[in-house]
Amino acid sequence: MNSNTYFYQFLEPISKELALLAKELENSIFSSPRTMLTHSRVFIENILQQVTKEEGIVEDPRTGLKERLDLLNEQGYLIPEIRDALHLVRRMGNQAAHDARMFRFSEALLSWEALYSIVKWYVEVYGPVDVTVPEYMDPSPQAERGFDMSELEVRLKGLEELLKNPAPQKAEVPAKAEVAAAVAAPAVEVQETPGFTPIRSITYKGKSLQIPYFLRDAFLLPQRFDKSETFLIRLGAEQEARIMSELPGNLEGLHKNVKRYNEKNDEQFFEELGTFIEEEKVRRQLTLKRQGELFFFYKASHIVVTEELKKVPLTADEFTGIPSLLRQLNEDQIHTVGQLPMELVILAKYDNVGVGTVEKLFDQLKSKMGNKTDQVDGDFATERKSFKKWESLYVKVNHNGVLSVIEGSSVPAIWKEALKWIEDHDLPLHDMVRAGIILGSTDNGKRFAIALQPIHPDQRPFTQLHTYHSQLSGEVYYLETKINPKSGLETLGKVLTRLGVEVDIPLLKGE
Repeated sequence: MNSNTYFYQFLEPISKELALLAKELENSIFSSPRTMLTHSRVFIENILQQVTKEEGIVEDPRTGLKERLDLLNEQGYLIPEIRDALHLVRRMGNQAAHDARMFRFSEALLSWEALYSIVKWYVEVYGPVDVTVPEYMDPSPQAERGFDMSELEVRLKGLEELLKNPAPQKAEVPAKAEVAAAVAAPAVEVQETPGFTPIRSITYKGKSLQIPYFLRDAFLLPQRFDKSETFLIRLGAEQEARIMSELPGNLEGLHKNVKRYNEKNDEQFFEELGTFIEEEKVRRQLTLKRQGELFFFYKASHIVVTEELKKVPLTADEFTGIPSLLRQLNEDQIHTVGQLPMELVILAKYDNVGVGTVEKLFDQLKSKMGNKTDQVDGDFATERKSFKKWESLYVKVNHNGVLSVIEGSSVPAIWKEALKWIEDHDLPLHDMVRAGIILGSTDNGKRFAIALQPIHPDQRPFTQLHTYHSQLSGEVYYLETKINPKSGLETLGKVLTRLGVEVDIPLLKGE
């Protein structure tokens, strides 16, 4: 089948529109299973409309798909095989429209095969006699996305350099050599994900950030940098830091390009740039893993945008406490959730709208997903019980006879405080994180609480992400914070106990 032909081309004499819709469904099977499943409902609804017309059945124009399907079945126009196929396509389409979970290629293929049975029946019963339905054929996957030529050239040069200058056997390395290695281009991993090849380093006072290929010309949206927003705006006005490629290799002295800023601003920007890079890596992994999906991003968190969420109107009845933002959105002809930008923090550009207002919108969007959002991780079900909402979280610890209290206002806050406390006491945390710390009081769960990559054992991405920059290893630890306080404290108690720390968690007593 060449690029100009498609499987359902034989439908064109019956309905060019139906044939072209089938073509788009075929193209979306491997690029966006959700899209294929959702829009397959429209395809079968059109077929059933044609059947009711051919049979002279009078119906209410407002009749829905299920009602029309049941009507035709009750009047004997559908054989059981076709009735079941129609219900399968309808049910899977409904799930895809409402459910935020990731849909698989296998589900789209199952619906695709059911569509074939429906089309074959329709053509044979109601179509022209000269139209022949070909034998069923599985669609072909699109070619796997590879490396861009520019990135491939960087990788090849890195590998060639490794061949010419193989790494020496591990030995004691002089301090100067360590510094040189810290700012040199990193080794190229052969199985690197396309786009993640490091192409340059940005340093600040001996610290180094590796810039992956996909971020080489990334726009540095000032609102993504809480402490450095105004600094970035001023630098951008001087054309010094609008995009990643405009940043110098060393950020020391960057503040000298604008007035009334100092070294503290350079340091803050460097730290926030590291967070920005890590957040972008997670987003990139997420969009590669769930190609064809639509997301809303706010800082380190995201929402899967379903068909139902897209339709929600941006009105005061639906969203409370943000009247100014809603008014300005409507003035710009943005009336439904589906018209919002993917990067929600951009909305802070409006008059009298700050990041806090955008966060309110994001939280309300999440609440509208309700349990549907949680279905992205099916094993959340056992954790959605109603536990007491404590005003603050704390654990008492005893290490080498010294009593301390670790506390925080939320799960992410207390976890980060605990990780800092553990590292301050030189406890062997890194080995546990490298293996992946399972969420909960035991290791029987299916999700990580803390790991070196924001991916659970079943390859699902972390749902609500926070990061901790290790003071000892220099690595980024990823925290899955889509959990309730009880599980958060249980996990923390498990980690501390295994590190040889005596732990007392009064909040869990009597639970």
